[in-house]
Amino acid sequence: KGTATPDLIWQIIRKHPKLILICAHWGGGLPFYALMPEVGEALKNVYFDTAATRYLYRFEIFRIAPELVEPEKILFATDFPLLSQSKEIARIRSLNLPRELEEKILWENAQMLLKRVGDERR
Repeated sequence: KGTATPDLIWQIIRKHPKLILICAHWGGGLPFYALMPEVGEALKNVYFDTAATRYLYRFEIFRIAPELVEPEKILFATDFPLLSQSKEIARIRSLNLPRELEEKILWENAQMLLKRVGDERR
């Protein structure tokens, strides 16, 4: 749904394997390709934000994506002010995900990533 399609993102990932990359809007579906062993392995430094989920996917993606990529790779985002953060958080909480997964998505993963980047810059 745009010009930054998974195949183009894949080229960047392959050329720059050490690059920490956050793919907006679930990476245009890139997590689904993680079922391919060579793609899954190459995604070790790639993260996916949840911005615009309601416009792009069914909310079941919050149950499916952690099966495809490490749950630690999913970062909460909304495209604020286009979408209200509180409404998106409420929608995620309404899914009754395991509490550990919900907390990872909503804040822990971002906290860990920011710490990792900070540590690497020292």
